[in-house]
This record gives sequence, structure tokens and C-alpha cells, in this order.
Amino acid sequence: MADLRGERRTQLAARLGGLLVLLIATASGAGAQTARLAVLADSVSAGTPFEVAVTVAHGPGRQVRFAEVPAGSPEAGPLLTLGDAEALSVRRLPPAVRGAVRVDSAVYRVVTFAADSARVGPVAVRVDTAEVQTGTALVPVRSVLGGPPPYEPAPVGPPEAFPSATPLWLALGALALAVIAGAVWGVRSLLRRPPAAPRVPPYPAARARLAALDGEAPATPAEVEAHVVAVRDVVRGYLADRLAIPARRATTTELLDALRADPRVPDAAAQAVRQSLVPTDLVAFAGLRPAPQVVARLRADARAAIEAVEEDLRNQEAEDRNEESATSLVPPAP
Repeated sequence: MADLRGERRTQLAARLGGLLVLLIATASGAGAQTARLAVLADSVSAGTPFEVAVTVAHGPGRQVRFAEVPAGSPEAGPLLTLGDAEALSVRRLPPAVRGAVRVDSAVYRVVTFAADSARVGPVAVRVDTAEVQTGTALVPVRSVLGGPPPYEPAPVGPPEAFPSATPLWLALGALALAVIAGAVWGVRSLLRRPPAAPRVPPYPAARARLAALDGEAPATPAEVEAHVVAVRDVVRGYLADRLAIPARRATTTELLDALRADPRVPDAAAQAVRQSLVPTDLVAFAGLRPAPQVVARLRADARAAIEAVEEDLRNQEAEDRNEESATSLVPPAP
């Protein structure tokens, strides 16, 4: 294991060194600052952090500032987005000086949930008051599933035929008595049952459930899976109760198709729901166990999806009320 880690560090150092040499040659020939981006891995896995190097070659005496990753919990604000990847942390490396060219570099630790391949970058780097953009890099994303997409269970098929009920003909009399006794017991239970508590509307119920999940700190793989599935169920339950669609039992593909066909849900809100549900499906069905920062990000994506749908629905309901009020104020034609 130690030999494999050492070989990997050697390969990463060789790649970063090659990138520095290329930058120095480019900057010395062009006479201006140049920024480049390189993924320090041949391929990555969805939900598993990997490293991305960003280097800038420039003349001496200039100040270089790399994009910072927001500190604190991911729920406090959006993470630094590098194309299809999100940065978890960044570390700056010592500068390299070759004659009249200086190379500053930083390594970002990032994660992606893209399928098949992820496009990383561009990254903006500020040199004095100017902003330099790196290019992008396409990295293959290894599938964590054994079979082809979709990454979700198949829909439930039709039930098997019920066996013959011939033996029950002999018990019809007893069955009738049982039905009568059950009806009497049910009526008496309803008469003694206290009035049901008022049902909480879907939006406040979803917010309260996410707030409760924010206080949890799953540690073991089983706890992480149960936590992420609970976040997934909050989004599905809200959509089922708010839009009156079968969101709890539908597959993610079927649910997204229903949202796109619903005129009440704009494309931006449907995309927010997709961004929330697709990563949680990898945890629920593919055995993926993300890091705590990623789990917190999944909760933030779930909250953003619910807020996007609720905001659009409330705006449409307000417009409908205004139109009804305006219609009621118009006097009838003589």
C-alpha cells in the first residue's frame, strides 16, 4: 500500500512539473501571464474527491490571487464551482522562478457527481488587477454501478394472479359474522377517536424535516445511507403533497418527466430537483458513501429544490388571485 501511494505521488509530481515547464516556456515566449489547468488523475469516481492543479506564469513583481473556497459549512453558501466539479479545499504551493518568469500554483481538492465524464474548469485567477482564465479539462468518471443506466430500481410490475378461492366458500358464514363484528368495532372506535390534529402544509413540513436533519451527524456508512435517503424522501414527499403527483413511488426518471410536463413547474425548478435527486440515488442504490461535506451539500441542494418549486407556485397562485379579483370588479355588460 505504501509503494502504491508513493508511486501515485511521484506521478502527480511529474504531471505538475510538466505543467510548470510548459507554462514557463509559454510565458517566456509570449511575454504575458498565462494560466493553465490540469486534472491530476487519469479518471475519477463520482462522489470521491480528486485534485486539480492551476498554475499561472507571469513576470516578476506581480501579485497572484487564486479563487478561494468558502470556509465553514456548505449550507452557509454555495461552494466554489469549477465546471462540473465543486471545490472542497485549496492549498497554495511555493512559487517557482526561472529567470524572468515566475510560476505560482495551487491545488484544488474537488468532487463531482457527473456521469460518464466531467468538464473541469475554467478557473479565474487574478494577476494584479487583471483576471486570467484557465482552459478546461475533460476527465472520465468511473461508474460505481454494475449495470447500465438508469441508476435506479425498475418499476414495480403487475402482481401475480391470486390463487383459487374455492376453499373460502366453506367459510362464508363465518366471514360474514367477522365482517359484521369488524364493522361494529370500527364504528365504536370512530366514535371514541379524538379529532385529528390539523395537517401541516407540505412546504413548512419539508422545511421542518430538513432542519431536523441538519442537527444529525451521521458517522458510519449505514448512518450516512439512512441520512441521505431521508433527505431524498423529504424532496419526494414535498413534490407529492404540493403538486399531487406520484413522486414517492415513481423512479427519478419518471418524476423528472412529470415535472417537465407540468406547466406549473418551470425548467429551472425542474433542474434544481434533478440536481438534488440524482446524487442521492447513487447513495441509495449504488452503495456510494460521500464525505460529511458532500452530505451537507446534498441537504443544501434539497432545500434549494424545494424553495425553487415553492417560489414559482406561490407566484402563480398570487397571479391567479389577482386575475380573479380584477374579473370580479368588472361590471356586467348591460
